[in-house]
Amino acid sequence: MFQPYKSRRAFEHIAEQIKAAILSGQLNSGDRLPSEREMAKQFQVGRVSIREAFRMLETMGFLEIRKGSAGGAFVGSGDLDGMASLILDKLLLKGTTHDMMIAASISLETAAIGLAAEHADVQDLEKIRKNVKDSKEIIEAQLSQVVVARMINFHVLIAEASHNVPLIIFVQTMMEWATRRLERWVPSPEEQEFSHASHKKMYEAIKARDKARAGGLMKKHIQEVGNLLVSRGTITFTSGVVTTDSNI
Repeated sequence: MFQPYKSRRAFEHIAEQIKAAILSGQLNSGDRLPSEREMAKQFQVGRVSIREAFRMLETMGFLEIRKGSAGGAFVGSGDLDGMASLILDKLLLKGTTHDMMIAASISLETAAIGLAAEHADVQDLEKIRKNVKDSKEIIEAQLSQVVVARMINFHVLIAEASHNVPLIIFVQTMMEWATRRLERWVPSPEEQEFSHASHKKMYEAIKARDKARAGGLMKKHIQEVGNLLVSRGTITFTSGVVTTDSNI
């Protein structure tokens, strides 16, 4: 399956071949790769190069490294959360601004909710309904992270209801941004009520298969939340660094 490397750094060449085998279907989710020793023999390199290639592919989400007697390198199942985080990090490095993210969110999430209105099944609708029902409860400030996580998960559930994998990944990237941005936000009772009312209307539009209304509600919701973020004037990252400009 694999060929000895000829140029570049050995581990990069090895990682490319393994990734190609996964993407082509030669290797499938859950498949166990040969041991480091066997792989080193196939590629005619040292085991350190194999180890570096495995680490690179693990970071990218292509492999899962397990410890113990039954351990080894296994083809990953596709960690969408990890992928969203990697995409967001690249966007941050490119200097993406708040306004860019809001514009992207509007485009992506209006498309997602439109598809959800067309394709959401019974299970999708039940998950969204339960999220909306749970969010009706006003939660005290000490549990603000629970509130924010529930709000964000609503958007992920809608993306999943679209049954469109690229949209799911990109919406999750937007929600990773929101998670970092709202890390220290403590939603007031009024803000919780606003979120619940807005989410309920979107759920009802999806359930009614009203694609146009669902898209309009989502656009309005994102714009209003974006204005809220700007009015608060704080940007929080998981590292704990806080700034007050509009660049994320």
